[in-house]
Amino acid sequence: MKTLTITQARKNLGQLCNDAARGKVVGIISGHQIFQLKPVQVVAWDDTYVAKEYGVTSDEMEKFVAGADAEVSRKEKRGAYTRFKGKFDPKSLA
Repeated sequence: MKTLTITQARKNLGQLCNDAARGKVVGIISGHQIFQLKPVQVVAWDDTYVAKEYGVTSDEMEKFVAGADAEVSRKEKRGAYTRFKGKFDPKSLA
């Protein structure tokens, strides 16, 4: 098992998620405990976070997603949003 502190894990979270997705066992140490990072399969709508936390039905979520997609499309047509078609250079943010 690969174990890291929270600070180390924070710096490498993307790579650690990729490692866990490939089946590597990744542990994050917090105090006297180790927490395992692993992928979770969501199989039924009733088991999803939004359903449990907010009591949203699958029909309500589908309507919300459709409405959000429609709003984005309208704003793209008005020029409020544009799609980025280049390559992202994180150094440009520094």
